[in-house]
This record gives sequence, structure tokens and C-alpha cells, in this order.
Amino acid sequence: MNKLPLTSITELDLSESVELCRSLGEPSYRGKQILSWMYKKGATDFNQMSDIPLPFREKLEKSYPVFQTKIHSINTSQDGTEKFLIYLPDNNLIECVLLRDGKRRTACVSTQVGCAMGCSFCASGVLGLTRNLKTGEIIEQVLHIKNHLSANEHITNIVFMGIGEPLANYDNVIKVLRIMNADWGLGIGARNITISTVGLIEGIRRLAKEGLKVNLAISLHASNDTTRNKIVPSNSKTGIKNILGAAQEYFNATHRDISFEYTMIDGINDSKQDAKLLAQILKGVQCNVNILPVNPIKEGNFAPPVQKTVETFCTVLKNHGIVVTVRQRKGINVNAACGQLRLQIQKSCHEEKILHTPPPMFLPANYK
Repeated sequence: MNKLPLTSITELDLSESVELCRSLGEPSYRGKQILSWMYKKGATDFNQMSDIPLPFREKLEKSYPVFQTKIHSINTSQDGTEKFLIYLPDNNLIECVLLRDGKRRTACVSTQVGCAMGCSFCASGVLGLTRNLKTGEIIEQVLHIKNHLSANEHITNIVFMGIGEPLANYDNVIKVLRIMNADWGLGIGARNITISTVGLIEGIRRLAKEGLKVNLAISLHASNDTTRNKIVPSNSKTGIKNILGAAQEYFNATHRDISFEYTMIDGINDSKQDAKLLAQILKGVQCNVNILPVNPIKEGNFAPPVQKTVETFCTVLKNHGIVVTVRQRKGINVNAACGQLRLQIQKSCHEEKILHTPPPMFLPANYK
């Protein structure tokens, strides 16, 4: 049998790992053994897989790396947020973030190198879209975070809210979801996994039919098409009404409340009238609204509203029966908002013409 086209073991699900082992003349149970070492025991190298025969390990080592990505750097915020800058084999950079909140440890991952959605207040799309991330490149973000945690910590939640539009990289993201959810994989329950989308209707409808029942968060950011078209250009092809229709289909299929993300921007979408209209269009939708004051970026002229404006906006929503929360802005001093650190590094590298000089792999002291 021909060797599988493979850049790292993290590309494989269980059936593919079994197939690989069989193709190399090994019993099929070795496939699960390898994945167990990687997902359960934190192995990043075949030499760590002590109960796998040495000749087989050596054979694997010659052809298939366990990981294909490296940690470029880890920036730590005063609030415990840690932003990982990840170096890809083709010299591109992506980000993932570890968020700490009580006992919760959330991994926020990226799904693309850059983003094509063009949201005017977001750093992720400033440099445009380079390419989709492969399955393994997404999985490895979570594993880098998992292996970085202390012995008494473990990942409790995963959110696809990093760089890129997850539903624009649909097939790879779905494969990642199944690996994250599987008992032989990361074993993260569907209720603890959230997919965030700007509102790709066909993607939402396809996701509703997958049977995964993960949480869906829709980045709405406006209560009318006129405003949303200005700050979310992709809305001109969809429209809020159609997005809400797809959201309802997702709820009907999964019985998961829909989360609507609403980035508040001073003078753009933060008025009482905006709040009233938002409550009106969400009437009858089983949902909650997450408010996040915008994180300013140098490339945009947007500022967060004052606290009083945020409070008034939330009060209007609550008075109309909408469940609303205000998300804390974590990791501000480490550029933890989507794409900010990558954008900063990419621009610096471009200016100094050092982007294609690979940095050394950074391994924290407790990296396993």
C-alpha cells in the first residue's frame, strides 16, 4: 500500500492512524496507541512512545513527524491570559490563546492564515487571507496549549474564535471537531466546544446536519443591514434576516441556544435605538447576546464606548427579555484580540525582511 500523504501524525483520525500502521506491517491496535500517546500523555516525539517497538518508532520517525508546527513565542498577560504565536512549516504565523477563568481553561484557536471576511474593526483580516489551516495545524494549537498547562490544569473548553472564518475551512474544521470530541482524542464534550462564524449561511446549515451539537456563536455586531454592511462587508451577500433564519435551523436541529457576538463600537452600533432594534430582530430566537467593547487597532479608527453606554445598551436588551453578558477584555497588554500579535510581528518582519528566517523553537520549562 502506498504511503499516506501526510505531513504530521496530527493530521490523522483513528481510522487513518490504524490504516497507516497496517500499511507499515504493524497490527491495527498500534494506531490507537500512537494517538493515545499524543492526546492523553502529551507525547511530541515518537521516542517518548515507550510501549511501541523501537524499530517501528524509528520507521515512523523517518517519514512522519508527530508535530509540524512550533511555538514561536508565548506572551503572558497580568490576568493569566497567554497568547501563543505559532510558526508553520511554510513560514507563516498564526495565533492561539489560553484563557483562564476560575477553573475553566479555554483554548481559542485559529482556522486560517489571515481572513477574507474583512471586518473593519478586526486585526485578523488586515493582511487578507493566505490559506486555510490543515487539520493538524489546528489540532496542534490545542496540543501546544495542553502540553503547556501545569499538572493540575486541563483544557475544559475550546472555542474557534481565533484568526479566520471557521466555516470557510469547513472540511478541516469538521474533522478537527470530531477528533476533539472523540474519546480516543481530546475527549472534549460538544457542550464545551464553540464555533464562531460571521454568518456563512450554507456552512451553518451543513453544521446543523453533522450531528455534533456544538455551540454556535454568530458574530452579528449590528442590528440592521445598513450598519452591518459597513463593518462586516460579507453581510452584503447574506443579510441579517437570512442569517437569523439559518440560526433558527441550527437551533431546531441541535436544541443549542445561539450566541450572538456583538462588538460595540463608539458611535457606530452602540445607541439605545440599536439596542431596541437588536432586541426586536432577536425576538423569538432562543439565544443570548455577548457584548464585547471593541479592541482598538492602529489600522482602524474605532474606539470602545464608555462604560455607561455599555450598561445602558445591556439594560435595554434585558428589559426586552434578552439574556446578555459583557465579555471581559482579556490579555489587552499582550495583544490577545484576534490577529493583533500576528499582525504586529508580520509587519515588523516585513519591514526588517526577516520573515523567512525561521525562529528557534520556544519550549517552556514545563513543556512535556
